[in-house]
Amino acid sequence: MQSAAPHRHDHAPALVPIRRRAVAFDMDGVVYRGPELIPGAAEAVASVQHLGLPTLFITNNSRETPLELAAKLQGLGINAGPESIVSAVVATVSYLRAHHPAPCRVLVLGGQSLATQIADAGYELATWDGDDVPAVVVVGVDFGLTYERLRRATRAIIMDGAEYLAVNTDPQYPTPSGPIPGAGAMTAAVAAVTGQEPVIVGKPSAHMFQVILDRAGVEAANLVVVGDMLTADIAGARAIGAESVLVLTGTTSAAEAAAAPADQRPDHVIESLFDLPLPALVEI
Repeated sequence: MQSAAPHRHDHAPALVPIRRRAVAFDMDGVVYRGPELIPGAAEAVASVQHLGLPTLFITNNSRETPLELAAKLQGLGINAGPESIVSAVVATVSYLRAHHPAPCRVLVLGGQSLATQIADAGYELATWDGDDVPAVVVVGVDFGLTYERLRRATRAIIMDGAEYLAVNTDPQYPTPSGPIPGAGAMTAAVAAVTGQEPVIVGKPSAHMFQVILDRAGVEAANLVVVGDMLTADIAGARAIGAESVLVLTGTTSAAEAAAAPADQRPDHVIESLFDLPLPALVEI
């Protein structure tokens, strides 16, 4: 692991990269924190875009659509369209299409946005108070979690043989006032009842990162992942052979990065996106 020296990069580099790479920025804790842009983020993104490199924004967020996330980025001064967003819901829909072609019935233990995005992809949503049998149970962060919803989801897996998918297993959900239980709390509850571990489709899963590679149009060796979580961003990047940059504006400290196991060890550690080592990453 190497710690990058401070590098104040110009937002419009004059040099042309020798190596064509794509850069995937995690969002919460990297580009923004709650409603606020993190210093250095706009400049770093603009620098990558001015080099003509594919630029993606990735997230385990299941409560907002790509259109909503792109609008948020634009409101913060980041040039982004919905096609540049790869969320865990995008990965979930991709997995469903590959393994459970529509139409089939899906029970969604999660937010309304997650359910709507799955329905918009052509899937029939299982009801909470009926006897309809789902083929898949998808679990994300659910701020309206009740015992009855948990009972329905676990019985569908145990009694009906539904496949168990987790949008992500992040234990915490960040808010401006501090962390609250995330999707990992819900997926752990379902796993405890059913005795089954879910198929994880969000970060750090290989499926999520394959969607990112397909969208970027590069091989894994030419992908740079910029994130703030060792267990999601860095672990996922290392597993596919991508280059990883840990930025210390989110959930991980320098001490935690130094003590990270080999499969979560970042290639670069930087204090903020002002220090993104673009010349080293794209060989300009």
